[in-house]
Amino acid sequence: MKAKINTIKTDMYKVFVLGNADNVQLAKAYFLLAIPLLTVFFAFGHFKY
Repeated sequence: MKAKINTIKTDMYKVFVLGNADNVQLAKAYFLLAIPLLTVFFAFGHFKY
């Protein structure tokens, strides 16, 4: 579990700080950010329908 957390931290650092990540690291970073963000949008969003 500790190795997975370190991998995620390294991927986030390469994507957002260094900017030299490969496609797999980009996908992991954006999925990890998109899932909680979409959850908040759907939980607190107001729909017009």
